[in-house]
Amino acid sequence: MKIGRFVIDGHIHCGKKDAAKKDSKTGGIWAEVESVDNSDMIIYDMDTYGVDMGLLLPSFIGTTNEKHMEIVKRHPDRFRTCCMDTTTRIRAAHGEIEWNIKYSIDEISKVLDDNPGFFAGIGEFAPGCMGTVRKPPTVEQRYDEYLAIAELAMAYDIPFYFHEYQDPTSPLDRHAAFQVMTRVIQKYPELKVIVPHGGGWTVPDIQETVDFASRGLNVYLETGYWRAEYYEIALKDPQMGAGRLIWGGGDTGSRLWYPQATRPGLRYVEPTKVWYNRRNWTPERREANYQPDFYGWPIRQIGRLIDLDLCTQDEINLIVGGNAARVYKFPVPELCTFANDRPDLLLD
Repeated sequence: MKIGRFVIDGHIHCGKKDAAKKDSKTGGIWAEVESVDNSDMIIYDMDTYGVDMGLLLPSFIGTTNEKHMEIVKRHPDRFRTCCMDTTTRIRAAHGEIEWNIKYSIDEISKVLDDNPGFFAGIGEFAPGCMGTVRKPPTVEQRYDEYLAIAELAMAYDIPFYFHEYQDPTSPLDRHAAFQVMTRVIQKYPELKVIVPHGGGWTVPDIQETVDFASRGLNVYLETGYWRAEYYEIALKDPQMGAGRLIWGGGDTGSRLWYPQATRPGLRYVEPTKVWYNRRNWTPERREANYQPDFYGWPIRQIGRLIDLDLCTQDEINLIVGGNAARVYKFPVPELCTFANDRPDLLLD
């Protein structure tokens, strides 16, 4: 049985090979990757677990908007994709240009203008975030950059990803990053923001992220890494609820991040050594030689929400598909409906 009426995975990587290119201009965790299409492997798992559609996310230096759009063209009934300043990031990594927010805004605007209907958001990393080769900005400079990104997203009525709370290359620590973004969502309450990974995989991290999200009207938390017990933090917050959660398989398709490999008794989801290997990429230490099973663990957490009396099935339908369909404008079958006009779910 499927976990919901229409299931959307909100976090898929099938546009890259998880290994550093031999001629990469960057190293370690931010080494440039090769852009490839491994969507057939992802679709196999989607079919196996009853996942109807998924959102593709470009990410590390080397992934491209063009490859992600090709995948959507090949499988328009299964995928939509986000876009990023992928060319700008590659050129900055190669030393061809000095990264500038204007270059990123111009690139993303052109991608959206030239390819309507393919790109559903901006992310996984907002321009200037997570591995961008650039001069470290001041707090106020980064705030101004986020205002420019916000204005771009609102102009096209799409969400963008806020990943800077977890960015080892940023001069902003986690607390400062949330403070900057709080200023942005207070200035633009209509702005739609997605926090990937639900803000982390420990209780304190999730509590802090839920508190941040509750300050805005349109901040959504992606929950692919969450144990069932973590959902209670958001579901019982009076400013959150099921209408603000978007389920994801948890970096589906990435062979170097496999946080669902937990041991019995763990109270949180712990990244495995496979993830840490990425920090020391060498020709001998590449991606895992198999596709990890991303869906089994997070799907079982959704099933536990009923057992823990945390959700009704109507609320689960929102979390695993309805919210993503609304925020990203996914097509759904004509007869597929989701809860609406529910003030208790903060849906109007």
